[in-house]
Amino acid sequence: MSRLLRERAARRLAREIRLGGNLGPTARAGLRIAVGYPNRYALGMSNVGFQAVHRFWSLLPDCDSERFFLPDRGEMKEYRRTGAPLRTLESGRPVRSFDVIAFSITFEPDLVHLVAMLRLAGLKPLAADRDPRDPLVIAGGPVTFLNPEPIAPFVDAFGVGEAEALLPALTDRLRAASKAEQLAGLAEESGFYVPATHEVSYRSDGRIRERRVRSGQPVVRARMGKDDRFPPPATFLLTRDTEMSGKFLVEVSRGCPTLCRFCWAGYNYLPKRSFAVERLLDLARAARPHTDRIGLVSTAVGAHREIVPLVSELRDMGYRVSVSSVRFEDVSDEFVRPLAESGERTVAVAPEVGTDRLRIAIHKRVTNDEILDKVGILLDAGVVNLKLYLMVGLPGETEEDVLGIPPLVRAIRDQVRSRHPRGRTIASVNPFIPKPGTPFQWRPMAPLGELNWKLRTLRRELGALAGVEAHMKSPRLERLQAILAVGDRRLAPVVLSLADGRALKPSLRAAGLSADFYLHREREPDEELPWSFLETGMKDRVLRDQLERADAALAPGAPVMIRRGGVRVPLSPALPEGSAELLARP
Repeated sequence: MSRLLRERAARRLAREIRLGGNLGPTARAGLRIAVGYPNRYALGMSNVGFQAVHRFWSLLPDCDSERFFLPDRGEMKEYRRTGAPLRTLESGRPVRSFDVIAFSITFEPDLVHLVAMLRLAGLKPLAADRDPRDPLVIAGGPVTFLNPEPIAPFVDAFGVGEAEALLPALTDRLRAASKAEQLAGLAEESGFYVPATHEVSYRSDGRIRERRVRSGQPVVRARMGKDDRFPPPATFLLTRDTEMSGKFLVEVSRGCPTLCRFCWAGYNYLPKRSFAVERLLDLARAARPHTDRIGLVSTAVGAHREIVPLVSELRDMGYRVSVSSVRFEDVSDEFVRPLAESGERTVAVAPEVGTDRLRIAIHKRVTNDEILDKVGILLDAGVVNLKLYLMVGLPGETEEDVLGIPPLVRAIRDQVRSRHPRGRTIASVNPFIPKPGTPFQWRPMAPLGELNWKLRTLRRELGALAGVEAHMKSPRLERLQAILAVGDRRLAPVVLSLADGRALKPSLRAAGLSADFYLHREREPDEELPWSFLETGMKDRVLRDQLERADAALAPGAPVMIRRGGVRVPLSPALPEGSAELLARP
């Protein structure tokens, strides 16, 4: 290991604080596991799931858990200059010298990084090409339990589901003497997927013809129950060298009651669960001597059954409390006032779209008028800046829906400026990406030209609003995420090519594949999808029913309906004020 890499690792380790005391020597007899995050250190150490997995293994007396990450630009140059294999952070040992390599994956583009890291470690990327003496390569995390197929040829086994429900059985199976015994054991465990035991054939049109399972149990997604053996996932190693510099992060709940029809987290983390307040406060008390900043992580933070006393207690501890985002349904003075009193000045909310019609169709049950009312509550409580999450390209979206976004953002901006003249309104616009396990999994992504027009229009209109910062995701880059989200095993050569630095379009062409097949076609309701073999607990008929409800809500002339006091009532289909002016423009 070069001097530069050793010095960088030493600096990072010196700046880390292990909450709860310091570890002893890392080298211990027993199972040696290299836990990898397929992105930079700053991102990996901001991920509570990754930290929770490392914590679980590092505290076992017969396990030696060390971390490794995608090298940053300077480190990558040094690895290439020296020809050294990828090494772990703690001891600097080569990753390939460990018994097990375990990846935690949160975002689809990181699948490409995983393959690049295997190569950098000196391992052959394809599992079939590796030697029995090579480490067992396993992977888990949200991306892999939605659809592991694009990287199935590279991984020996996947943990499918929530880590807390998988880690005990996984660890027991990993203690087997040989890789063959480990894989045979995992294939018999519920919640694990061994790709080598599955064979997939394809039709001439690219759709799946048949999946044959040679051995093992059905792949049933594992879920954490009400089990007190596991603490809420939280920052275990606190450091300033992250995207959330010096902030203690803790997951407060899992799942979301809204069940937006595009959102994978709502449907795939059912049932919604909240961690007990006292357990969360105990973790916060232990971290308080080391930081005064805490971040509450969840798909729906405000839906925690005791969110008001939780935030109030954290404020009284002297924490500045931030939240990942807030549903409009959860905005109340009782909740957001202690949040603002703690010192938090920026809150993220998700209008998603600009019209009531489309918002109700995607099952986001809040109107423009209600959004503006909730914005007033946030600002009156002391919140100064608002970040708005918005989408374009949703199924059923019309030009009117797109042009409804600027007037809504303008109305929110006006409220911000009237209460806090120096306040900011930040609008972040993302293209819709179909995700497995959701009602919109059968729907296509909008064509690139259409998305470019919508984003150019919004960039122009939002950019003309003083006091508004507009951020647009590139649809060209999002296409890669979408292909990996809904892809199949045939993408393996594409992923290899991307890991070598080649572009997406020529990589697909060289593999004889088409982006249109993955992105721009309507999937049949009875089609075998790459992820259909996963038993998620959510029946396809439920997802199809939700899709039909969305289609009905978007039908021409359909009344816009919303539930109020247990009764469905119609809303005015009128566009936000100012939309007509935009529609009149050439």
